Amino acid sequence: MAKTVKAKISINGYIKDLASFFALNGKRKKWIESGSTNVDMSDPVAELAKHLHPGLITSKIVKVTDETPSTKTFTLEPTDGKKLPLFYAGQYISVKYSIDGRTTTRPFAISSSPDLAVKKNQLEITLKKNPGGYVSTFVWENWVEGATVLFDGPHGHIYYNGLRDSKHVVGIAGGSGVTIFRSIANDMLNGSGRPEKMTLVYGSSNASDIIYKDEFDALAAKSNGRISVIHVLSGDVPADWSGETGFITADLIAKLIPDYKTASFYVSGPAALYDAIEVALDKLSISHPNRRIECYGESANITRNKKYPQDNAGKTYTLTVLFGVDKKEIPAISTETVAVALERAGLAVDTQCRSGECGWCRSKLEAGSVWQRPESDGVRARDKDSGYFHPCSAYPTSDITVRVFTRI
Repeated sequence: MAKTVKAKISINGYIKDLASFFALNGKRKKWIESGSTNVDMSDPVAELAKHLHPGLITSKIVKVTDETPSTKTFTLEPTDGKKLPLFYAGQYISVKYSIDGRTTTRPFAISSSPDLAVKKNQLEITLKKNPGGYVSTFVWENWVEGATVLFDGPHGHIYYNGLRDSKHVVGIAGGSGVTIFRSIANDMLNGSGRPEKMTLVYGSSNASDIIYKDEFDALAAKSNGRISVIHVLSGDVPADWSGETGFITADLIAKLIPDYKTASFYVSGPAALYDAIEVALDKLSISHPNRRIECYGESANITRNKKYPQDNAGKTYTLTVLFGVDKKEIPAISTETVAVALERAGLAVDTQCRSGECGWCRSKLEAGSVWQRPESDGVRARDKDSGYFHPCSAYPTSDITVRVFTRI
């Protein structure tokens, strides 16, 4: 049987309590009058939020370094008095371009460590030239020392988290996807201590395409065994090559990484690498929580995707764009994303990842149909039920009407 507890309430008496109540206003007035007239309007929480998320940053290129015949590292430094936001090694920034009067965005991994941003207020991005690429051509022709670069961020989920990841991280990289591992490796030796060990398996076409080879050798030598770098060549192999050859497969991973079953895997590179490594990790029974796959990015030729509806190729549809009270009709090519169609018309939405993952370009499909690339379909189930989609990874399959909520 529950025990009943009686609360004791102290009452001074009706007259005394009533007098105290009426005297309260006078006391409060005296307290206010005795206070300081200097009101502290500072908001430390808002200041912290502004520092962590400063918005669009105007920067200049203070240094250009040739890494390989087709790869350059650009060192950026803010020019508008802003401090670079804090970021995790492995994250990326979203660069904003205005090319031929059209605005577009591209994500680039930060290749420098957070330590450089803290000490020098600088960060680095490393870009590989894509012959004929729309943005790549612009970069190679215009990005010189002193040029202005606009970006925001940081973004991305490939960074070490001790609650989520193993103490041993296995990095699988291809081409310029190695940039995030340069950031992580430098961060490991700059005092963060995260992760405890990293083994990088780095695939390149030829020996001349290997990015940061000397730097990685130096980092590995200084790490006391914490960092290991294994190069794999899939193309022309020099006569004096003593490393691995061919492609990165499940058998090769099992051979090189004895403790692969308990390791965490970070994968960064071209889309073809992602597809191959997903198959390899499935074969090795690596659970999905132990995998971190970098953003796919845009597809150079979506018709090569076996899941793309091939009978849709070669068509042009009408895209009706709704933004607030504005309405406009523009053409949309079936093999280009809805985001690209908007950019061509000067109606660019804010896309950070261009891979359907971050959700910044989230829009509503009011009418018509689109094909969302399944490899990077980051649309939440509830959003799908309500008609929302991500234009940066969706391709029109009919005339469509889209309501957009963000513009740049």
